[in-house]
Amino acid sequence: MITPVLNIDGFTGHILIEPNRPISWQDNVRFIKAFSLISLIIASVAMYQGFILVMPFSGIEVIFVSVCLYLVYKHYSICQIIYFTNNSIIIESGDNIANQRIEYQRYWSKFHVDNKGIYNIPKLSISSKGKTTEIGSFLSYKDKLTLIKIIKEITLSFQIQVQ
Repeated sequence: MITPVLNIDGFTGHILIEPNRPISWQDNVRFIKAFSLISLIIASVAMYQGFILVMPFSGIEVIFVSVCLYLVYKHYSICQIIYFTNNSIIIESGDNIANQRIEYQRYWSKFHVDNKGIYNIPKLSISSKGKTTEIGSFLSYKDKLTLIKIIKEITLSFQIQVQ
């Protein structure tokens, strides 16, 4: 998901880049509760019938599904923010806070699109002075094309303003 917030000049502002989350955390918790209840009912009936080992394995199953849902949610909670200022381009990335911050000088930086990415999804990167950073590596094909279009518009607006 791409959320551009640009100023009136068209070349300053920021772009928030997030992966498409399959489900919210609240919905994950609801699913885990419903799954736990159904599993408990089935295990209780089986235990009543004399199958005692069903109950612990039912609990292990619920714990395993909960951990897997948490790991998937954590994987999809990363984001990147690209700040465009008059003199620099700043890329911040992380989970809930900015774990990594990279700054490029706007006049010397260059965006590069490589169409030979994984699953034919273009690879977008920025480079300057021998340093390269990939942007939006977690995006889908459609979102990546949208991001490339937005960055092209920002770059063209900046080039027109400088001239």
